[in-house]
Amino acid sequence: MAPPAGGAAASSDSGSPAVLLAVHAAVRPLGAGPDAEAQLRRLQLSADPERPGRFRLELLGAGHGAVGLEWPLESVYYNVRGPSQHELQPPPGGPGTLGLHFTDPQEAQRWAALVRSATMEGQNGLPPALGPDTCPVSPPSPLEVPTPKAPQPKVHLPWSPGDLLEKEELAGRLAQAIESGDEKRAAEAAATLAQHHAALRIQLQEACFPPGPVRLQVTVEDAASSAHVSLQVHPHCTVRALQEQVFSEFGFPPAVQRWVIGRCLCAPECSLASYGVRRDGDPAFLYLLSAPREAPAAGRNPQRPHKTEGDLGRLFPQSLGLPRAPQPASSSLPTPLQPGWSCPSCTFINAPSRPGCEMCSTQRPWAWDTLPTGSTQQVTRREDGPRSLDPLLNLSGNLS
Repeated sequence: MAPPAGGAAASSDSGSPAVLLAVHAAVRPLGAGPDAEAQLRRLQLSADPERPGRFRLELLGAGHGAVGLEWPLESVYYNVRGPSQHELQPPPGGPGTLGLHFTDPQEAQRWAALVRSATMEGQNGLPPALGPDTCPVSPPSPLEVPTPKAPQPKVHLPWSPGDLLEKEELAGRLAQAIESGDEKRAAEAAATLAQHHAALRIQLQEACFPPGPVRLQVTVEDAASSAHVSLQVHPHCTVRALQEQVFSEFGFPPAVQRWVIGRCLCAPECSLASYGVRRDGDPAFLYLLSAPREAPAAGRNPQRPHKTEGDLGRLFPQSLGLPRAPQPASSSLPTPLQPGWSCPSCTFINAPSRPGCEMCSTQRPWAWDTLPTGSTQQVTRREDGPRSLDPLLNLSGNLS
């Protein structure tokens, strides 16, 4: 006959089934208030002789002949609060929720692992997978560590209706402990979340970044044109968010955007501040790759991606209030070189008056003579064909 839901007196005669695992813990009723005294009790997990394939959890007094309680394992709610702090909630009619404190975290971990295994395998009607040191035992040695014979699937203890709220509180506790530098509390909260396989996304708060918004001075280029635009951004925003902003304002998909900030090719998941964006006027370089050509016919070699001429010339003259640059006439004669100096590091053609490279900040060659130029806020047609930077940025397509 199965024990009643509220807890029955545990049997102590020699005919009792072998104990799978027994541990000691300080037990305190959580509903009795913070001043309630904790008592050392013995926890036992054993097979139920009246229900093959099922298990029962026993709570015994530490003294000789002390009367304890027992429940079917599937009727209790067992929750791991920390490396040494667990909770046991018996079924209705029992003593109420009990707080368990283990003096040895390794012993607590072994006990929780066996309860999880028995909970899952008891539902399947199978005996729990035991290591060589767990059948049958008296209170285990702290040095004993079970060795599973085969990898076990992830098993979760039954969750109460307040599971989500509990996880949020644990995540908040973890964030507060890290912010205050409390390593112990942070480790306990992280261990509890890890035991329940909670999926988290950890990121810095906005207060950790420089204040915003700031005006980012962007040089935009494709194979045919270049333009200068100003974007309002926040330093805590990611490069991926900046790509979406450019797509929303100008229509260039994120897949064709390659950002260079602070002489680095930017990764989408990193923040702008991590590349040095802190104040108004910080420079950035956006290079637009071309869309791929249509798929080739069967048996023909695929063609390289190409640039769509005139994209910047169509979009940015209207936004900047500048006249549209004329399309170059087709001719077999070579076109004159674009005025300006070529960067010795990245080959970028800079305005003659710039003292350093607009893209990588390399100093202008000493042999170059500065020529008077007009405003730098304009759209310039490129007639020298694709730049050497294009294949380099094409190779970085896996960053998008």
